[in-house]
Amino acid sequence: MAKDYGRDRDSRYNEDMEDAMDEGTGGKRGRKFSGGGRKKACRFTTGEEDPANISYKNPKFLSSFMTEHGKIVPRRVTGNCAPIQRKLTSEIKRARNLALLGFTSIGPNSNY
Repeated sequence: MAKDYGRDRDSRYNEDMEDAMDEGTGGKRGRKFSGGGRKKACRFTTGEEDPANISYKNPKFLSSFMTEHGKIVPRRVTGNCAPIQRKLTSEIKRARNLALLGFTSIGPNSNY
């Protein structure tokens, strides 16, 4: 007596698909993105900020482009254009090497 395993597997698959459709995903698999689709404008090229502020001598301004752990915030978050982001990155690294900015702002030797 041979049992038909294929039919049981297909019926279970169909039941799983019906459950997925009932969960409100619309039957679609994968992640839902809630991005708006609109790209952020670079605040330096639109004229909100002066690109001359990007200097290693201005660590307070540069620290606004860093996380509290000392990482440089990426372009997709800040909305900067590529040339400005490259300049920001190099100036942040320069300020770190001159000890005007820390490599991290948390830890036993931080000022917080």
